[in-house]
Amino acid sequence: MNIAVIFDMDGVLIDSQPLHYELDMRVLKSCGYPAVLETVTPYTGIGNPERWPKYRQNLQLSQEPAELIAMAEEAARNIFTSANLPPIDGVAILINGIKALGIPLGVASSSSRELISLVLQKIGLADKFDFVVSGEDVSEGKPSPEIYLKAAEKAGVAPEFCLAIEDSAAGILAAKNAGIPCIAFKNPSTVGQDFTHATHVISRFDDAFPIIKTAFFRGAGAQSAL
Repeated sequence: MNIAVIFDMDGVLIDSQPLHYELDMRVLKSCGYPAVLETVTPYTGIGNPERWPKYRQNLQLSQEPAELIAMAEEAARNIFTSANLPPIDGVAILINGIKALGIPLGVASSSSRELISLVLQKIGLADKFDFVVSGEDVSEGKPSPEIYLKAAEKAGVAPEFCLAIEDSAAGILAAKNAGIPCIAFKNPSTVGQDFTHATHVISRFDDAFPIIKTAFFRGAGAQSAL
């Protein structure tokens, strides 16, 4: 049986996590909260629908979640449109290698469809992916398994025959909860993440291709190969 490989976007395809920290701090400061980096790093990998109600509750913000989300989306649009966003070193070569094997390739990101499309176009990889699942396509964000279960469905591959590539604890748990083995990428910009539930941990994408190729050629599924 074939496998599918599903990439997270932020911190995996692009080193964008510092931009997300910046936009969260920008929104929080505009709401009158003196945010610093330590304020926002615990929310890494959590989508807007879950993240901003948590901010509101934990930081006692007066704005409603819908207003906070709208502010965050506007900040993201402005920041990402003007930012220089090259793909992370080695990821384009990895993706081309996966495509050469004929493996279905997708993105499962908590970001909006608009932002995912913008980023994939900017880094020149939009035509490489067979499917995309965004935070807008699910009712519960990571670490809920919903986004990965939808991605596996779009790939036409059972979850246990998929591989996820993530950089955050929330994303790794989402894959685990969906029954999908996960390769954790240690992005230096993604602060303080717990990789306990990852199947493999890599520091560079050169190390991912042998894992994926082994899973593909064994033909018994990603779970047994990993």
